[in-house]
Amino acid sequence: MDRKQEAFLLELLAEFKIEAAEHHQAIISGLLELEKSPAPPALKTLIETVFREIHSMKGAARAVNQGEIERLCQAMESVFHLAKQGTLTLSASMYDILYKVVDTLGVLLSEIDASEKSIGANRIVQLTKQIEVILNTRDLKGEEPASNTLPVVDAGTKEKTAGPSAKPIPMPVFETPVHPVLLGKVEKPLSPDTVRISTAKLGVLLREAEEFISAKATLGYLINEVAKKRDKEMQPVVKEMEQFHRSMARMIDDHLIDIKTTLLSPFSTILEIIPKIVRDLEKAFDKQVVLTIQGEEIEIDRRILEEMKDPLIHLIRNCVDHGLETPDTRKRAGKATAGSLMITITKLSGLDVELHIRDDGAGINRASVLQSAIKMGMVTSESALQMTDQEIFPLIFRSGISTSSFITDISGRGLGMAIVAEKIAKLGGSISVDSSHGQGTSFNISLPVTLATFRGILVRVNEQMFIIPTTAVEKAIRVRKEEVKSVETKQIIIYNGESLALVRVGDVLGIPERKSKLENMLPMPVLILAMVQKRIAFVVDEVLGEHEGMVKTLGPQLAHIRNISGATILGNGRIIPILNIPELMESAAQVRQTLAEAETDNYEGTREARERYILVAEDSITLRALLRNIIESAGYIVKTAVDGMEAFQFLKNETFDLVVSDVEMPRMNGFDLTVRIRDDKRLSELPVILVTALDSPDDRQRGMEAGANAYIVKSSFEQSNLLEMIKRLL
Repeated sequence: MDRKQEAFLLELLAEFKIEAAEHHQAIISGLLELEKSPAPPALKTLIETVFREIHSMKGAARAVNQGEIERLCQAMESVFHLAKQGTLTLSASMYDILYKVVDTLGVLLSEIDASEKSIGANRIVQLTKQIEVILNTRDLKGEEPASNTLPVVDAGTKEKTAGPSAKPIPMPVFETPVHPVLLGKVEKPLSPDTVRISTAKLGVLLREAEEFISAKATLGYLINEVAKKRDKEMQPVVKEMEQFHRSMARMIDDHLIDIKTTLLSPFSTILEIIPKIVRDLEKAFDKQVVLTIQGEEIEIDRRILEEMKDPLIHLIRNCVDHGLETPDTRKRAGKATAGSLMITITKLSGLDVELHIRDDGAGINRASVLQSAIKMGMVTSESALQMTDQEIFPLIFRSGISTSSFITDISGRGLGMAIVAEKIAKLGGSISVDSSHGQGTSFNISLPVTLATFRGILVRVNEQMFIIPTTAVEKAIRVRKEEVKSVETKQIIIYNGESLALVRVGDVLGIPERKSKLENMLPMPVLILAMVQKRIAFVVDEVLGEHEGMVKTLGPQLAHIRNISGATILGNGRIIPILNIPELMESAAQVRQTLAEAETDNYEGTREARERYILVAEDSITLRALLRNIIESAGYIVKTAVDGMEAFQFLKNETFDLVVSDVEMPRMNGFDLTVRIRDDKRLSELPVILVTALDSPDDRQRGMEAGANAYIVKSSFEQSNLLEMIKRLL
């Protein structure tokens, strides 16, 4: 194959990925609507729409030699061909199989360019066989069951079947053209004045336009330098240069705004995946959810949408998993059996958008949040008694805080909400939470319409200059020495009636303090930085003013450098590091803890430094050795048992800090072992982690009812998840 042909095939494959993604989402949307059992006219239209989307995707896959995608589409197409005939009625179990096929197609599409595939040929065979079962067991209204061979269907042609006895099924004739209707909306053809262009190309144009910001800053710097000369002959020239600078600055700003508007996309581009996610969560947690979405047509920067996809999914999962109750629980509380989940997007005045996510579930468990915060050392038991709901609820955005007493491989670890808040803050947005016991929880997210040009506060720490993003700066103040208080070896200041930790940026970054006697006598420049409703007062040596510029990444070679997110260039050409505020605040907490430990004579070391004894119960020799190796490599002392009976004997005679157990074991399984542990007064508080191949919601529920603290499914097992859970529970 010559290079020209190879390049053409690569280009064709790239086009296929875009087209197939559109077909894939359309199929999902159609299935979701069909599952609602619409009236016959809409039902007929939806079936035709899904059939055509599948057929188009199959043909496109064949053109680029994507055989596995083609085979799955072929199988689904056969189902919808019969549904069009009216000889097949889709049932709940059939939808479950079709969704499995759709999910597999999604993975195959995402891994087209991957060297290693996660979907094997066996998975494709299993799915096509399940489709065959649908065809063979359908209600044919008196007709004979279909043959074991899938019918090969081509739109507009007669069906070809294997075997001489196969009966051809005539294609239906529609009296009027059928228009694709998905989620109640009619697809509109592309306008003749539009053109499809990749966002990557638009991103390049935007970056090139943003480079003019540096030119604007450099010109401003040069004008100031010339003005300092105080040469009367140069004053007219300086005035003309200043006028030119203002005109150029306005043109650059307008140009940037126009470029950024080309990157706007409606929220529907990410919200279209939510109905499918909610359906999967309903199945996983055995709950019923009524989803309502409003304002999805509002546009926002596509880059922000891409960054918001994961936080949005996590918030939706949080609402369904932790917020909404099961149908039986809701019925006992006098609520409708189906929970309500509403997503509303509103365009605010100015250049902001508000995203409102609300459920009508049980609300945030106030006591659980406080208990978790006390355990993590974030608040004291005494101060917790005085805290209001407005002070307690924002704690869920702190790393390590979780209201769930039961940890699984996908939830309950107290990390997700902290990551959500940090990602939103990095986008220049904010998130707040409100909750009412028994009535539900709402999350309010404010986001900019476009990613604003970077602005930061230029500060000096010793002889080094840094940029602090303006979005994180709540206030710049000056603090006198006598205003600084000491509490338990830590320094604080009182700001607006609130006690704030006071930390030198130099201490966090490891820069020694070198102040003159005069500087030591003057009030200290202090910046109040806020991130997810957490505030820390940072001391710098000097605040030099605001800077507008471009953010340059550090590159893969320096990606590991902590507390620095990138760099920008001043008008004089000097490169200035930009501080990473979430990391800076986290590092500040560690510095304060280290300083406090160094000044405490009776410090006995952190809890992790003590020897910890862990019991592993697993009947498989291979898995027992694997678990032992993983846990011992993290510094713990491990003892193993071959089943639950032996494990319980060890527990009665020895002392352990935690138990990791399989479920399916001879003599005594993991569920029974957990129950025995909880029934024993001496062992009742011992943490238990179940690691098992049983992944159904009923099995998870049984593990929770038995008293397990965490549940990990072996199919999604990761070493880091296990060690993270152990660390959290100890």
